[in-house]
Amino acid sequence: MFFVGVGSGMAAAEFANELGIDPSLCFGDEGGAAGDALDLKRGLGTMWNPPAVSTMMERNDEESLKALGEAYKSAADSIGIQNLAPKDMKDTMRQGGTFVFRGDELRLEHYDEKVGDNASIQDVLASIGK
Repeated sequence: MFFVGVGSGMAAAEFANELGIDPSLCFGDEGGAAGDALDLKRGLGTMWNPPAVSTMMERNDEESLKALGEAYKSAADSIGIQNLAPKDMKDTMRQGGTFVFRGDELRLEHYDEKVGDNASIQDVLASIGK
């Protein structure tokens, strides 16, 4: 399993360390080349989605959201917010996606349309046979 996010490789490694994930599995997409290649959504119009935010809040308990916030703050404190955020702030307006492969076989393809429109954990687990 690999994780890719906006920002630098240094930011991805620091975030991985804060969350207890092997940093060799985490990559930064500085400049958005991977996001462009995958045709991930971007722009201000993708940022506001109250129904999806409500759904996101329902599937995450207060403890998990607090842990994520603390990890982000700790990473920012460790390497500085300027080093954590992408150099081009418009890259923060890129939506993500979830892609699961087994070898060359695409098992799951989900494009986030707006903030909080993530693949369901049930779909991800089903795609890996769990």
